[in-house]
Amino acid sequence: MTTTPTSTPSGVESATRRRWSFSWTATSSVVVITVALFLFSWMIAPGSVSGSAIDSLLPFAGILAIAAIGQTIVVMLKGIDLSLPGMMTLAALVSSQYAQDHGSIVGALAIVAGIAIIVGLVNGIVVSAFSVTPLVATLAVNAVLMGAALAYSGGTPTRAPKSVSDFALEKTLGVSNTVWLAILLVAVTVFATGYTTWGRRVMAVGSNERTACAASVHTGRIKISGYVAAALCYSGAGVLLAGYVSTPSTNAGTSYLLPAIAAVVVGGTALTGGRGNIIGSAVGALFLSQLTQLVLSLGAPSSTQFLVQAAVIAIAVGVQQLDLRQLIHRMIPRKDPS
Repeated sequence: MTTTPTSTPSGVESATRRRWSFSWTATSSVVVITVALFLFSWMIAPGSVSGSAIDSLLPFAGILAIAAIGQTIVVMLKGIDLSLPGMMTLAALVSSQYAQDHGSIVGALAIVAGIAIIVGLVNGIVVSAFSVTPLVATLAVNAVLMGAALAYSGGTPTRAPKSVSDFALEKTLGVSNTVWLAILLVAVTVFATGYTTWGRRVMAVGSNERTACAASVHTGRIKISGYVAAALCYSGAGVLLAGYVSTPSTNAGTSYLLPAIAAVVVGGTALTGGRGNIIGSAVGALFLSQLTQLVLSLGAPSSTQFLVQAAVIAIAVGVQQLDLRQLIHRMIPRKDPS
């Protein structure tokens, strides 16, 4: 009598445990530095953490978190998406202009979602099928999107639909609706990346594409789906931004590229791919938003915030590459057993 051996997914379980251990460690770290930043802000610039300042901060932090979540998915696939500004800008302008011209906010949102899906497909296909470097491919797509946004709007911004503005400006249970939407997106994305087959395949492709391909994973499809998901996040962020500022400019999304990447890195997602921290990226968005507000509260020019964001990225990447155990062993000499 032969018995069929049961498979022991110890390797998979071990990898999953290591991934979640890393995720929670990175999350706790970014939470600690964010709390420390707010305390530091309270000590040197109390106005930056006043009630009115927090009220104005949270909506922008929520919008940045939504954009950062999209960027996190792409980085998990060992890529980078520079089409974020163009997609956010086009979504903001199209949702505003189309709703005004046709009187249909539902139609405007459907058009924006359709554009995002097409943009994600183009990015994913160019990167996966034609093996173009993500940096080059998405930068080219961003140029096309910015040109399309300028052509569509005629260089003249249009007021966002009242329903979108009302949603973006209103609060539920004392918290901005954009924050609630960001929290909902975090929950959905954490589930999708951590508890579904798609999420495991995203991790596998980002870790080692050849190995994933050898394991019969359709790497091209996974990459394309990741870029589509990211573009949908950017478009949602763009629509919310249009609603919050009421009249989006023709470069509305430009200032979100560097902060989104910084939030991803600060949140603990490795730029080398294969692992990600969705919650960390969202908290990182809050950290970057408060850091920018603190810099401006201290009277520094607005241009300084870009230098600060670049420094944050450099420091965060350096910390990720730092092997603390090896550093400790070097600093603390071993005792001679004799």
